[in-house]
Amino acid sequence: MAKLRVYLAALTILAMALAPLALPIIGTGSSHGDQAYASAAGAPVADNGDNGDDDADNNGGDNNGGDNNSNNNGNSNGNSNGNTNGNTNDNNSGGPPPSQPAAPAAPPAAACSTPGQETSFQSGDGRVVVRVFGSMSQSVKFSIRLPIDPASVPPAPGPVVGGLLFQLIAETCDGSPLAVLPAEVNLGIHYGDADIAGLNEANFTIGRLDTTANQWRPSAKQATDPGSNFTSATITDLGYYVLYQRS
Repeated sequence: MAKLRVYLAALTILAMALAPLALPIIGTGSSHGDQAYASAAGAPVADNGDNGDDDADNNGGDNNGGDNNSNNNGNSNGNSNGNTNGNTNDNNSGGPPPSQPAAPAAPPAAACSTPGQETSFQSGDGRVVVRVFGSMSQSVKFSIRLPIDPASVPPAPGPVVGGLLFQLIAETCDGSPLAVLPAEVNLGIHYGDADIAGLNEANFTIGRLDTTANQWRPSAKQATDPGSNFTSATITDLGYYVLYQRS
């Protein structure tokens, strides 16, 4: 035991003697370690700075993009308004459009025929015309009622052409009705191309309603002109007439 105590005391003394020599070594190592950690920590800081610059640059680019959008929108709006105003001004600059020429007025209908002069009377649509010859010794006037309700008369002997079912009325110039004309007149009927679809113009016939027998009878003196879409007859009787295709 005595030897052990002596050995321990010697180690203690030796350790105390070596302690001052070990401290500089430990401090030096600690200093290098701090620098190493500082260097390691410094690198991320530099990277963050770069990132910040990049972000700033990118953000700046985005802001520039915003400026571009603003400029583009402003230009678009300006152009649109300019064009609209320009068009409006162009339209108004010429003043009101020129007025269209008025359709020629229809000749006034004859009030009454004059003996020795040829006179014509026509329906409102111009498809039926009564021509009074100059040989008519009495002054007369005509009225043409068109159209007529087909249910008010017996059916025609064949297909009616263009709805040409009408009533012919005549009277003297003082308004007295006439049952029969004092002389022959020409009854002319015009029809359109659409009226003859599926029909044979050569068989077009002007018929008059015989109210005594309640039957349609063809007019005796008549002629057809298919090239002119026209059929006519020389008549002296008044009443209901029809243009139809005979079978």
